[in-house]
Amino acid sequence: MSQSATDKPPATQAQPAMTPPPNGGFAAWSTVAGCWVALFVQFGLCNSFGVFQAYYETHLIQDKTPSDIAWIGTIQVFILFFGGLFVGRFLDSHGAHVLTVPGSILLVLGLMFTSLCKEYWQLILAQGVLFGIGCSLTFHPCVALPSQWFSTKRALATSIAIAGSGIGGVVWPIVIRVLFDRVGFPWGTRAVGFISLGLLALSNALIKKRAPKRSPLPWTQVARLGMDLRFALTVSSVALSILGFFVPFYYISTNAIESGASPSLAFYCIAFVNAGSSVGRLLAGFITFISPFMLIALSSMMCGIFILAMWVSLKTTAALIAFGIIYGFFSGIWISAIPPSIASISKIPEIGTRIGLLWGLCSIFALVGPPIAGAIVNGHDGLTGFRLAAVFSGVTMLAGGALSLIVWMLNKRNQSVG
Repeated sequence: MSQSATDKPPATQAQPAMTPPPNGGFAAWSTVAGCWVALFVQFGLCNSFGVFQAYYETHLIQDKTPSDIAWIGTIQVFILFFGGLFVGRFLDSHGAHVLTVPGSILLVLGLMFTSLCKEYWQLILAQGVLFGIGCSLTFHPCVALPSQWFSTKRALATSIAIAGSGIGGVVWPIVIRVLFDRVGFPWGTRAVGFISLGLLALSNALIKKRAPKRSPLPWTQVARLGMDLRFALTVSSVALSILGFFVPFYYISTNAIESGASPSLAFYCIAFVNAGSSVGRLLAGFITFISPFMLIALSSMMCGIFILAMWVSLKTTAALIAFGIIYGFFSGIWISAIPPSIASISKIPEIGTRIGLLWGLCSIFALVGPPIAGAIVNGHDGLTGFRLAAVFSGVTMLAGGALSLIVWMLNKRNQSVG
């Protein structure tokens, strides 16, 4: 006798099963390489917004305040993270390419339209909204995919992939600055778009499909995932930290100019931050003797300590560069430790959804942090505004790190009970 419709098991029980991660092989490492290339382009360019910020303040829209200009970048970052609420869930059910291919196209289109912009509102739409959508569709699959292919080497694989963003953040500011000097803003931005198109095509070719197609996780179940205490506290800690996380990335170049650096050197200051970040992101994968939750706590607090100890008191460009490298190092460890932490408390088919949910919930904090710092900078003369913005950034990162310690203690207790 056939079962009635009411007797059938829930759809979630009939989902195709995913085999255990292979922890190696050509397809696994090819996917990591593809994620590295995509993040080199996508997050590398996001991390280079400080170059655009400094250029806009002195050229294209110099009538706008630093806080006004920062909204372009923070809208971009807000959409990048907020999209995780939807992108992560879709990744777990349909795989990466249905997201990364259109994301790559929109990202390149955002750059091309940015090259045509002459007004503030045009930059908001092109570099903020359109580029941000492309970034979101690209970023979330690339930080979650390594966890689908690896379990014993998960932190290492994730760190290698995320290290692409740090190296991109070193290379892109130099490339952008040279292009702006030689061919101007319009064609320089178009050249960045063409380079990105080729690299993203390579990335999509390298990324391999692993997860079987399945129905998306119901929103009620997504909501239940967010009610886990360890996950909820991790979201809260990341939200506090990210409120101040992007402030040095946005304002180190303009701080250097105010400190007396030449415009040429000031533009490269963001590259020093990203150089330190790329080392930190890669090193995080080799720190296996510390829990990822403890790593989040320690790195966030170290970021806050060095912001308050160095950025608040610095007076020379050399000191600013030294701070940028040190801050970049610990910020790279922090952002690399987040995906493995979430993966460690999640089932494999839920990893993309949970990581996307975390970034989506934290997006509003990424949106408002740099403009708050910009308003502080704009409201005070000379270096005073930058020092007060540094206090804001450092305190929020210390608070986020302190909350992460609570998550670590809670997770350790659960493991001992289990």
